[in-house]
Amino acid sequence: MTANQIKSYYSLFFFSIFMTIFLSCQDQKTFKLRTYIIPENSGEILTESGLYSAGTNLIFEAIGKGNFTFVRWSGDIDSRSNPFNFEIYSDTDIVAEFTKIKDMSSEDSDGDGVIDSNDKCPNTELGFVVDDDGCNIINEFDNNYFLVWGDEFEYDGELDKNKWHHQIIPPNNGSWWNNELQHYTNNIKNSFVSDGKLKIVAIKENYTVDNSSKNYTSARLNSKYGFKYGRVDVKAKLPSSEGTWPAIWTLGTNINEVGNYFGDSDGSVGWPRCGEIDIMEQNGWNKNELYGYFHFADSKGEYDSHGSVTNISNSSGQYHIYSMEWTDKIIRILVDNKEFVSLINNGNVPYDNPHYVLLNIAIGGNLGGEVSQSFIQDKMEIDYVRVFQKK
Repeated sequence: MTANQIKSYYSLFFFSIFMTIFLSCQDQKTFKLRTYIIPENSGEILTESGLYSAGTNLIFEAIGKGNFTFVRWSGDIDSRSNPFNFEIYSDTDIVAEFTKIKDMSSEDSDGDGVIDSNDKCPNTELGFVVDDDGCNIINEFDNNYFLVWGDEFEYDGELDKNKWHHQIIPPNNGSWWNNELQHYTNNIKNSFVSDGKLKIVAIKENYTVDNSSKNYTSARLNSKYGFKYGRVDVKAKLPSSEGTWPAIWTLGTNINEVGNYFGDSDGSVGWPRCGEIDIMEQNGWNKNELYGYFHFADSKGEYDSHGSVTNISNSSGQYHIYSMEWTDKIIRILVDNKEFVSLINNGNVPYDNPHYVLLNIAIGGNLGGEVSQSFIQDKMEIDYVRVFQKK
C-alpha cells in the first residue's frame, strides 16, 4: 500500500468516526416543553412539562375540573382537537384554555321567574304574570287579556305589603268624605287574610285619630300597582248589614290625596280631575242593588258623572265577580261578566292616565245611610283581585 493510499484510508476512517459522533449528538438533542392552564386550576394536561428528545411524539389531552370545560390549545400551537399529537423539534410553550360551564338548571332566559328547564312557554313577554309552567294567565272571560298584577290571597295573616297600602290619614279635617262615620286603620283585625280570602272588617268601636273620634273602624286599601287600560276582575262577597257601604273602585294615580300610596309621584290634579271608576258600590239600605259609576271633570274642568244601578241577588251569601274593562275607546262595568253601564272614553273625560285599585267598607254617609242599632261588625270577603291587559 502506498503512502498516499494509507493517508486516504486514515482520512476516511477518521471522517467516519466524526460523522458517527456528530449524528449521535444530533439524535440526543433535547427540547424544553412548558405547559400552562388558563384559568388557573381550571383543568389539567396529562402530558407534563419537561425535556424531550427531538422528534418525540407527544400526546396532549386536556381535562377540565369542576364546572370547567376545554376550549382550545394556544401558545406555540393553535388547535381545538383534544387529544392531539405533536412531535417536538424546538422549545415549545403549550397553553390549555378552559371556560366555565353555565348552570342551565337555574337559567331563566325570558325573566319570568320560571327556570328554562321547567318553562313550557319560553318566550313570554316582560310585564305579564305567568303560571308554574311559565305560560301567560288568560282572562276567563276574554282570551285577549293576560294577567299583569293580582293577589290570590294564598297566605295567612297580614296583607302582602309589596302589593297593598293601608290609607289611614283622614283627608277631610279629621274625617273622611261623604259624611262617613268610620276611621280607617291598619290594624289586622280590620284587614287580614285567612282561608285563601281577604277579609275587610268594619267594627263598631270607638277610635280616635288626631283628636277626631269615630264610633266605627274599617280598612281602605290601595293597590301599589298603577295601570292604564285593561280589565279588572274582583271576586267578592259583600256585607249584609244595614249602614255598610262596600266599594271596589279605582282612582287616577295623579290624585295626590292625603295618605294615598302614590302621593304626587304621578302628578297632582286632585279629584275629580284624576277620574274615578266605581266598579262596585252598594248602598246601606237595599242590598239587592248595585251601583256602577264614573266621577270626573269634563273638558271644562267641571264635575260630571255617569252611572247606573242594577239588581243583584244574594250578594252577601255567594261570590260574584265585579269587573271593569277599560280601553281608549270605552269603559264598561260588569257583574258576573254582564255589562250594566258604560262610558265613551274620549276627550271629554279624563280616563287616559294610570289608575290604582281601592277596596274598602265605609259606614253610614251619603250611600251608607242609617246604621242599624244592632250593628257590631260585618265584612267583605275577597277571593281574588286580578288586573289584565292586552299584549
